[in-house]
Amino acid sequence: MVKKSVNIVQLMSPLHGEEKVRESLKKRYDFFNKNFEVNYYRYEDINEGWGKEKEGLTIVWIMTGGTEGKFRNIYPFLPKPVVLLAESINNSLAASLEILSYVREYEKEKGYILYGEEKEILNEIYNLIKVSNTLSSLQVANIGNIGGPSEWLISSIVDYEGVRNQWGINVVDIPMEEFYEILEKTEASYDGYFAKSAQVIEPSSEDILNAQRVYIALKSLIEKYNLTALTLKCFDLLRKYKITGCLALSRLIDEGVIAGCEGDLPATFTMYLAYLLTGETPFMANPSAIDLEKNTIILAHCTVPTKIVKNYVLRSHFESGISVGIRGEFEKGPVTILKFGGEDLSKISYASGMILDNPTSEFRCRTQIEVRLNVDLKKFISTPLGNHQVIIRGDHSALIEKLISFKGITVIKS
Repeated sequence: MVKKSVNIVQLMSPLHGEEKVRESLKKRYDFFNKNFEVNYYRYEDINEGWGKEKEGLTIVWIMTGGTEGKFRNIYPFLPKPVVLLAESINNSLAASLEILSYVREYEKEKGYILYGEEKEILNEIYNLIKVSNTLSSLQVANIGNIGGPSEWLISSIVDYEGVRNQWGINVVDIPMEEFYEILEKTEASYDGYFAKSAQVIEPSSEDILNAQRVYIALKSLIEKYNLTALTLKCFDLLRKYKITGCLALSRLIDEGVIAGCEGDLPATFTMYLAYLLTGETPFMANPSAIDLEKNTIILAHCTVPTKIVKNYVLRSHFESGISVGIRGEFEKGPVTILKFGGEDLSKISYASGMILDNPTSEFRCRTQIEVRLNVDLKKFISTPLGNHQVIIRGDHSALIEKLISFKGITVIKS
């Protein structure tokens, strides 16, 4: 396994004696060198511009007491939020708590402290590396908003500047007219990408070819605007050309370009962040039915990525009955449901659960999963952040909690 890289800023008081301190913490040095590619820095190395140059997670190692003043001096140059490592010797813990209090009370910033057994610290550092890498990736992300939100997404409007300040991402508005112009000029032959489908029921070969044209047109916009993710106001496309975006969006996600539908920017952002954080391919879906007695919810949509289902069938689009949608069958097992919301996307709702079944009702979107939640369903649906939810395989609650703590996100309680 490739070792993760970390930056360790060593803070110690000269009163303790440097050689004595290093000898007393030899096991910690061994721990770092065994598990990580480490870049060690002294107090004297930290100056203006230092933090901006560093990639990966930075940990400020409070090796002894008497380091509070040194920390205050270098604080402006450290990446934020600050991560501290406290020890059980050398008055390290007391100094770390004083520093954490300073960060929160006087700098009005978030701070994070590592303390405990090696196994626990190792797991926390691994999770913090994932969080740090995710936040760094968001800083250079371009999310294309093609056509804007659908008219029914009345609580899913975001403040672009607020989102940029909160997460660093750049949202690129792209008019539907520009997309239409490219689509109308796009000629395509079907390359057989969806030939793995178990069955094609309603769609014609022309429907599938038109879906390929949408995919190629979107690829053109991705290249033009250097997009890392996008959302498409797909119902406008459906009304104008009788073509859905389902196959195109599904394929883009399969290829690692996160693509949401209906112009839902909060859902698309959630999909992208979840993908960066966990490595799991996301599925965006509507809550369609609930059973309070069983504590289950059915989520459904027509755009499931094919790489996360064990098999799939090409169907017509549910609402319109035309063009192409996808009915996929998920493996039963643990999942996490999450959604970011608010004008600056600083609020989150999430819950873990278990896929119990893949219903096939003709009165819902094509891909349907029944999920039993590990939280009270009634409370979960009473505090929504919009209609669409994002589902990823596996229980990632601990990692999401780390992101919440590190970033200072508001949790919508279930």
